[in-house]
Amino acid sequence: MPGSPAFGKVYTGMMLHKFFEAGLIRRVVDVGAGSGTYRKLLINEGPGATWVAVEAWKPNIGEYALETLYDEVLNEDVRQVDFTTLGPDLVVFGDVLEHMTKEEAQEVVGRALATARYVMISIPIIHYPQGEIDGNPFERHVKEDWSHNEVCDSFPDLVTCLVHDHIGVYFLSRRPDAIGQLIKVHDVVSPIVQRQFGEAIQLSDHI
Repeated sequence: MPGSPAFGKVYTGMMLHKFFEAGLIRRVVDVGAGSGTYRKLLINEGPGATWVAVEAWKPNIGEYALETLYDEVLNEDVRQVDFTTLGPDLVVFGDVLEHMTKEEAQEVVGRALATARYVMISIPIIHYPQGEIDGNPFERHVKEDWSHNEVCDSFPDLVTCLVHDHIGVYFLSRRPDAIGQLIKVHDVVSPIVQRQFGEAIQLSDHI
């Protein structure tokens, strides 16, 4: 689906609000932009920040008017994208990694982390088969059985996470200063989210 479930969006929005507010995010790469879900979620954040959409399925670009939402739109498969030329502070993988093999996901995230201060992953952590939708082959779930434990084992640069229903949200970084910032903000945001959603939310200590 070109959109993504609402689960985890409150945590994501609150975490990123703090970083935009502090001026730590100036350039965002939104991978698998689809209908522009994350751009719309954060539309009032970081005025002046540059947003780059990476969207492999060309019809989505016109159907969802991505060129009106983003400063740049790349009709490319992220597996061929050179993050060093994009220079992001933040790379968003919103319900994207299940559409490729585990090895491809690890490789793509690793390349993003080599450039970006922060990487955010939102991913279903249940058995979740899905085929093509409306002729879009990129909608097929190639790895349809991610679990929270497998995500944690597969991406060693995870710093914080939240599990809301069947969606896991994970923040990653390789930079010591950014890791400290993630932990600090998570410790502020997590009690607020916990109070709002109660038992529906599982929050990590720091991974």
